[in-house]
Amino acid sequence: MSKIEFNRRRAAVIPDLRPMYKIAKILMILALCCSGKKASLLKLHLLNWALLDSQRFKALKLSAEQKKLLLGVWGIDPSLNMALQFAVSEKLILRLANGSFQLSDLGLEFMNKSNMIGLLPELSLEMKALGKGITEKMVNEAVRKWNNEI
Repeated sequence: MSKIEFNRRRAAVIPDLRPMYKIAKILMILALCCSGKKASLLKLHLLNWALLDSQRFKALKLSAEQKKLLLGVWGIDPSLNMALQFAVSEKLILRLANGSFQLSDLGLEFMNKSNMIGLLPELSLEMKALGKGITEKMVNEAVRKWNNEI
């Protein structure tokens, strides 16, 4: 009988799936795009999803200008959930009683000391351009439409 042997080799992980990159992205989203430096899980997923593609980002930016969310649905990224768990366990983000997430003082200090905005200039420019124009109310209206369609 033949025998098969496998040798485990390191595999490259794309930056978007690396936990530290995702944590940095979440911290920057909370700091630059969220009122009170806090957001719901669905809003974090929306912003993360839109920042992955220039067309989605343009639609989101237009939504912010028109004060109405033009995107009907968006993707949910499991790696974002994992990064959120890591960030909460390291106390960079606080999980509030209503289920939303808030940037902690430690998270803000971490951002400043690591010069996160300077290290990810394209991402930070996009977030600054979007600003705080996407509100929780806009996200909740989209969710209500989902519930009405079921």
